[in-house]
Order: sequence, then C-alpha cells, then structure tokens
Amino acid sequence: MYSAKRHSINPPLNIYKKIALSFIILTLVLVGVIFYFSLSYAYITIYPKAEEVKSDFNLIITENVTAESQKEGIFLGKVINQTLEGEKTFLTTGTKPLVGDLVGKVKLTNELSKSQILIPTTRLLTTDGILFRLKNRVEIPAKGTIEADVYADDPAKPLAKAGTKFTIPGLSPALQKLVYAEAMVDFKSSGQEIQAISQDEQTKALSEFSDELAQQIVKDEDSNLVKVLNKEVMEKSFDHKVGDAAPSYKLTLKIKVDGVMFDEAPIKVFAKDTLTSLVPADKQLINDNSDKLIYEIVKPDFVNKTVQLKSSVSGTVVLSELSPIFDKEKLAKMNVDEIKSYLKTFEEIDNVDITFFPSFLKKMPYFRDHIIIKIVQ
Repeated sequence: MYSAKRHSINPPLNIYKKIALSFIILTLVLVGVIFYFSLSYAYITIYPKAEEVKSDFNLIITENVTAESQKEGIFLGKVINQTLEGEKTFLTTGTKPLVGDLVGKVKLTNELSKSQILIPTTRLLTTDGILFRLKNRVEIPAKGTIEADVYADDPAKPLAKAGTKFTIPGLSPALQKLVYAEAMVDFKSSGQEIQAISQDEQTKALSEFSDELAQQIVKDEDSNLVKVLNKEVMEKSFDHKVGDAAPSYKLTLKIKVDGVMFDEAPIKVFAKDTLTSLVPADKQLINDNSDKLIYEIVKPDFVNKTVQLKSSVSGTVVLSELSPIFDKEKLAKMNVDEIKSYLKTFEEIDNVDITFFPSFLKKMPYFRDHIIIKIVQ
C-alpha cells in the first residue's frame, strides 16, 4: 500500500521578528498618545491687580433680647447713659518766664555835682517808647558813672541793643538831661523760669480726668467687650487759673457718658458678609479689615435701650479663577503667545506666566481639565 510522507513548512524566523517589532512600535505609539493626553498639563499663573472695595454700614445695639437679629444688623449689648462727678489734684508741670527776666547792663551817667540815688524798678525809657527798669538800688557818684542791671517791663517787647540811649522819666525834664543811661551790651533773656500752670496742661488734665471718670463705668465689665463711649463735659472748674505760680491745682468735673458695650464677634461676621455681598461674581475677596472696625454713635435711644452705630469695612479683591476671562475652551485654541496677549488686555491682570508638564510640551492639553489656572495673590 502506497503512503505519502508529510512535510511541515515553518515560516522564516525574520517574519516573526518583524511582527513583534511592529507590535512593539504600535504599543509605544499608543502609550505615547495615552501619555500625551492623560499626563500633559498646562499651568497658567495669573498675577492680578488688586482693587479696593469698601462699604459703610449701620448696626443697632439693643438690650432687648427678643429684638436681636444678627442677619439684619441688630445685636445684643449694654446701653450706657450716666452722669459722673469727681475732683482730682494735678501737679503743675508748666513753667513761665519770671516777670522782668530780660536782663541787660547799662551805664548810668551823672553830670550833677552831687550823687544821684535811683531805687529798684526805676524806669529807663528808650527813644521809641520801650520801658526797662532797674533791678537794684544804685547811687551814681557826682560827675561819675556806674553799671547797673535792668530788666524789661514787658518781656514781649523787643530787646535793646548795645548803645541804646535811655532817659529816666521819674526825674524832672531838666535832670533827665544830666542823669541818663546807655546800654553796654545787647540785652538778652536770662532764661530764668518758675513753675506755673499752663493752658496745655489744664487741657490735658481735663481730657485725662474725663476719660478716667468714664472708665469707672466699664472697669468691672468683661475686658473682651468693645466699649464705644461719648463724653460730654457738663461742668468744670479749676481752683487756679492759667499762669498761677502754684505747685498743684485741683479740677472739679461733671460729665455725661453715653455709649454701648457689646461682643464684637458677630459684628465682624456681619461686616465681612456685607463686604462680600458687594464683590462681583468674577472676583474674590482676599482680605478685609473686619478685625479693625471703628464705630461711631449715630442715634441713641435711651428710653428703648437701643443705640444705632455707624461703621465701615474695606478689603481687597482680585480676579477669581471662575471669571469668564479664563474660559478654557477659548484658551485651548490659542498658542502660548496668543494666550498671554489675550490675558494682558484685561486691566485686572498685571502679568501672566505659562508652564507645561512635561516641560518639552508647547501645546495646550487636549483635556480641558488639564489646563490649571492659578491666581497668585
């Protein structure tokens, strides 16, 4: 019986190698494509220009618990309306120049044949009517001269210069020609002062003591509470007047104190919410001064125990990442230079920086969520 022998034909090895190589290349290409689409990112950093936003607002402090409504600006607190009296002694801190402390030296001349006695405070008059006086008693010898100290009758008047001539009005006109004086040097202030009450120190004493009296109302209250007080001086009197050379003086004072005390925490929240409500949707509030509010009493109602206050809050806003300016669909269709040019056309933007990951990429990612926008404050 005839039988045929089978022969198997094996393909050449290099065909398998080509197939494997092609598969590897396709796999690498696919991985590269996947890598590009899934791992590529663009980071757009925006340096915005800050803008100030400010809001004035009113609030009410009340002692009526049922009237409280923090969302409407009505807060619980304590209303103050009291009259206080007191007296306090202050040490004198002011000074004043001694009367007649403007001193100079004169040469007194006597052309008489007998000596001439001049007593303290004797007047010496310049030709332009400025008066000086002798400090001490002097006796001018006959046909002679003597030196003497003088002071100004009015320290506010100009000082005499060396060589100034003086007449002595207390003498008869005939004697004035024979007994006279002349300034030996320019007159100068001796700088001598005495302790005396000044206007500035009494003004300061009034302010300090009125504050001290007002603080008596709130000294036992919680130190964390905000105190807004108005003071009105009803009566005041000093036992010494300005200019008195006294070592101390007493102030008697009566004041009226109006105001409120309250917990500021909820008001800070109200102030910030008020400010936030003014911020446009395409912007964000990055800071505010709600921790540094200043209050002014506008309308007190002591019968109903309510006081209306006025305050203001301010802050800084910049662009938000949610602004329509940063439409990723629009940005994805631009190259880097076009994006920068586009964004810099907006006055709210100061500068723009764009980087990629991996760094060798230069095109915007296919996936829009791979475009990361960051606002640098």
